[in-house]
Amino acid sequence: QRGVNGLTETIPAVFRLLTNKEVALRLRALLVGEGFRVSHICALGSSALGAAGEKDAGVIICASLLRDMGAGTLAEQLPADFDVVALSKNGKTEYMGNLITLTLPLDRQEFLQTVAVLVSSKSSFTRRKEADEDLISNAKLVLMNTQDMTELQAHRFLQKESMRTGLKITDLAQKIINDFR
Repeated sequence: QRGVNGLTETIPAVFRLLTNKEVALRLRALLVGEGFRVSHICALGSSALGAAGEKDAGVIICASLLRDMGAGTLAEQLPADFDVVALSKNGKTEYMGNLITLTLPLDRQEFLQTVAVLVSSKSSFTRRKEADEDLISNAKLVLMNTQDMTELQAHRFLQKESMRTGLKITDLAQKIINDFR
């Protein structure tokens, strides 16, 4: 359990899947020190998939390229309500579906905030109630019309702002719609 603004919430499982044991142990210590429950440490994507099958929801933190699969493949094969935070030496921060790629070296606050947003949401970014989907779609339309964004740019903006501000993506979408009115 983890306290947030005086409230206590149950945190879903956080899996760590890294090929470097020393880095994995340091990240585990960081996450546990911040109140997250790390339930598994796996070396392979296939092991993480097996462990995820035993849980209802969670966040998997892994390298962008594992020994047996890439983080994108892992994200596609996971059960519903799982998200992946992939750590990449090359590339840039990206938000696509249930896969978020963060560049190394990690910004500690960005990393912790990203994990906190993912574990505190009742469902994965990609698996929401229909009403939430409509709200997010309407917020994207507002952004597309007022900020000259494509749908993909509007979606990424919502995800990035959600993580930056610590707001659930649906709360942020509602705020954007309300501000437009």
